[in-house]
Amino acid sequence: MGPPSPELVRVADKAAMARTGADLLLARIAENAGRIAICLTGGSSPKQLYELLATQAYRDRIPWPRVHWFIGDERFVPAGDALHNMTMARHAFLDACAPAANIHPIPTDTGSPERSANAYARELITFYGADQLDPARPLFDVVLLGIGPDGHVASLFPGYPAVEVRDRWVVGVDQAHVAPFVPRVSLTLPALASCRTMLFEVAGADKQPILTRVLAGEDLPANRARSTHETTFLIDAAAWPETAADRSPPGLPHALIVMGVSSSGKSTVGQALGRRLGWRFEDGDSFHPPANVAKMSAGQPLTDADRWPWLQAIADEIARCRAQGEPIIIACSALKKAYRKILVGDCGNVRLVYLEGDRELIGDRMGHRKGHFMPTGLLDSQFATLEPPGVDEHPVTVSVDAPVETIVDDILQQLHIGQDRPDCERNGS
Repeated sequence: MGPPSPELVRVADKAAMARTGADLLLARIAENAGRIAICLTGGSSPKQLYELLATQAYRDRIPWPRVHWFIGDERFVPAGDALHNMTMARHAFLDACAPAANIHPIPTDTGSPERSANAYARELITFYGADQLDPARPLFDVVLLGIGPDGHVASLFPGYPAVEVRDRWVVGVDQAHVAPFVPRVSLTLPALASCRTMLFEVAGADKQPILTRVLAGEDLPANRARSTHETTFLIDAAAWPETAADRSPPGLPHALIVMGVSSSGKSTVGQALGRRLGWRFEDGDSFHPPANVAKMSAGQPLTDADRWPWLQAIADEIARCRAQGEPIIIACSALKKAYRKILVGDCGNVRLVYLEGDRELIGDRMGHRKGHFMPTGLLDSQFATLEPPGVDEHPVTVSVDAPVETIVDDILQQLHIGQDRPDCERNGS
């Protein structure tokens, strides 16, 4: 089985890309309580992300003594040169924030790219503690990458021998395929793939043609660079490919899953959202088998064994609707990430809408509900089970402490869908 398919995430612009990338990076850092390794990239796209990491809002959330910073490729120029990738990252945030011992540049004072490659490979092997990569123990937590105009990643150019190297971690590249035409040093595809998350940043209208080729499956380095665990493409609106299969308005998914604990308003919000968009709405509870309903009515929490067939039934309905081009909104608690993985899978056009509220507010709402089979005593178990969706799940998160139409407005705004409902509906008449 090959690596999982990449997730495509559309963002409005470069600023939104930087925020989303920084949030995902922090989420990955938070998941690792031990030593953390991040592999940076050069180029113009990540600079805004790097500068964001140096701001107080992000800097204070990074455990700098535990995080080590590497680089995926380097131009064979002296440190401090305007073309030097790690110099850009150092100026943007590393020198101001990271311990010097945790910054691992590729040496470019060795006399040749090949010597630099050998030196960096030794450093990586020492850091990793083995000379063979174990798929169960990735070298990096996150690898950041961009896509060159010819489809190259790092300094692995299409048609060049370095792309095919499988038995080394780092290689020297004597000749570049694109400007600047200077020698390079690059991690190989196996070394880049040894990560928990591979994050591509693709921005600007000039990247749309090559991204279209990559997503069409053309044999390019950017299509061969995949994490063995998770690969995500952050793509701004200017770079997003316009294909015949993409007939939806910008930002509009094919399915929305409105999630949250019981009494958060999933059905009410889902129905209102359906009316606004003209989409079919289904309550996920209708997919429960009778045995599940009986257990909940008796005040017995469901087990995961009870939930799997229910979740799969919803996922099958979403798949059917997507295959037929029928948009759908489904209200489903989806409390755990594992449940949401079944519902969303690897589909970038199925989005979560998370209705967020605290225990006191939602408990008060539940106490006033009539004719629902979820007793109030089970609310504590729901909150205990709840795993709020992280930034890597790209949820639309809205507070339930607002009128329904305000919540819907917020959802549509986050989905970048125009606000065009009638004035009489806006005024509540």
